[in-house]
Amino acid sequence: MVRFVIGALAGGLAVWFWGDELRRLVDAKTRDVRTMAAEKLQAVEDKAADVLDRTKEQVSSTLQAGQDAIRPRMG
Repeated sequence: MVRFVIGALAGGLAVWFWGDELRRLVDAKTRDVRTMAAEKLQAVEDKAADVLDRTKEQVSSTLQAGQDAIRPRMG
């Protein structure tokens, strides 16, 4: 239990003394990861939009064909 308390105190002191530097270090190290994640999300969004557009066209075409098939013919 004493070791835990000493470790917690040491961690608290480290954050108190070097907190700003630690935050800058973490920010610098994770910036590339966050950028890559954002780019991947953009790629997924673009692909999903493309798939939805194609699906919409197919559904629209199928519905139009169904309407044409059941519509009474004149003449």
